[in-house]
Amino acid sequence: MNQDRVKEVAKGIYDIAPIALAAIPFGVLFGAVASVSNFNTQNTLLMSLLVYTGTMQMIGLHMISAGTHWLLILFASLVVNSRYLFYSAVLAPHLKSLSFWWRFALGYAMSDQIFILAERRYASRDSSTAKHWYMLTASFALLAVWILTTWIGFAFGNLFKQIQGVGLDFALCATYVALAAPLLVNPRTLIAGTSAGLLAVSLSDMPYQSGLFVSIAVGIAVGLIADRFLRDGRSGIVDEENP
Repeated sequence: MNQDRVKEVAKGIYDIAPIALAAIPFGVLFGAVASVSNFNTQNTLLMSLLVYTGTMQMIGLHMISAGTHWLLILFASLVVNSRYLFYSAVLAPHLKSLSFWWRFALGYAMSDQIFILAERRYASRDSSTAKHWYMLTASFALLAVWILTTWIGFAFGNLFKQIQGVGLDFALCATYVALAAPLLVNPRTLIAGTSAGLLAVSLSDMPYQSGLFVSIAVGIAVGLIADRFLRDGRSGIVDEENP
């Protein structure tokens, strides 16, 4: 290994360590909920290995357990993971000189946290020519932690089956809330989120969990309408102040 490569590997381990530590409870939670939901070990570990996105794994697990049609699960996956198109567009100029297998490996192990670290590393002004080693090290270190904690959670989940009222179903719902709440930061997102949430509860009896997608579509439409009205309102105020 040349000096740049050694430094990038060491920095990747150093930077990913606190993020991997924070991911442990979510990996354990997913494994435990999968066990309680009667998934087997192979399917649970394959989901973490092949899907490898905590949000979609939680959503997909819930939808599969509820008997949702596979086309709706596929649609949910495309919607939830569409942000990776943005990630690839941002990082592509930095990775275009790498071989296909390098780009495949880095793309496979991409996650929200890795994108932030990689974008920050490539934006730094230094002479290192091995920044892809930083990204590779951080990516697969986090992936290893995720798969290991999934297995640990699944093992403990088998014990949780014998415990009444352990509250794993509530933990799953609480995780959804924790993921969504930080996004409700302005009137538009509050209106859209509230509309979608209330409608999802009202349509919860629809077959194949299809009410969820109706509520998402309505929430998006309401958010766009609210955004337009709010912008028009601000424009009217500006016009009145500057006749």
